[in-house]
Amino acid sequence: MKWFIVFIMANMEPFAVKTKAFETRNECVDYVNNPSNASTLAIEVIAIAGFNDIINAVACLPENEIPKDEEVGV
Repeated sequence: MKWFIVFIMANMEPFAVKTKAFETRNECVDYVNNPSNASTLAIEVIAIAGFNDIINAVACLPENEIPKDEEVGV
């Protein structure tokens, strides 16, 4: 099962970044928590949500738990 990074925003619907898939939840969490990946994650958020929204949470979810209308970057 593939795992993906999901951003929960203040003013828009949550979205999953499907350009980067992980084999396990731990791989996904490690990627999100690694400071060297911060700029890559920021670019993903800015490309989709712009600069004017607040990130409330970041989660790693398995593909089968991501609603189809929340997928981005497929």
